[in-house]
Amino acid sequence: MRKGILIAFSVTALAWLGAVLSPAAAQSTFKLGVFDPQRVSEETAEGKRIQAKLEAMRAERQKEISGEEAKINELQQQLSQQSLSLSAEKRAQMEIDIQKRLLELNSKKDTMTKAFQLEISAEEARFNEKLRAVLSQFARDEEFSVILEVAAVAFAATSVDVTTAVIDRFNKLYPASAS
Repeated sequence: MRKGILIAFSVTALAWLGAVLSPAAAQSTFKLGVFDPQRVSEETAEGKRIQAKLEAMRAERQKEISGEEAKINELQQQLSQQSLSLSAEKRAQMEIDIQKRLLELNSKKDTMTKAFQLEISAEEARFNEKLRAVLSQFARDEEFSVILEVAAVAFAATSVDVTTAVIDRFNKLYPASAS
């Protein structure tokens, strides 16, 4: 008996929902799209500019770290080669200098890593702000009701994938020379 009541209630609810939504559906169509934000990031001029900027920063920092590591390695080699001919006091001083440089290097690496992470976060935030603007304009212009990230969808037909159109629109609004 309880099962019958639930079925009757469900049928009634569906009928009511259908009656309420039918006029709205008749007035405008529901248009759904999905996009791949990773592709947008990788394939837009702005995304490529950001990647190049971050890669240049990373390479510059790595070059600086490598230079410091080379100096420390040189000091360690000197200590190793001259350890027998050095006085105990001079050897101890060189070991202390090497340890200090290692501490400074590790501190510098930590600082650079944190600063780089902050830069990445700032660039991501700026990119995502631009992406939201592009998506909003694209959705309005193309009359989309909803545009979802492809990762949030269990299945989407290729016909609803608007990634390429979003990339084109993004490149139009933010060309390569723009910062």
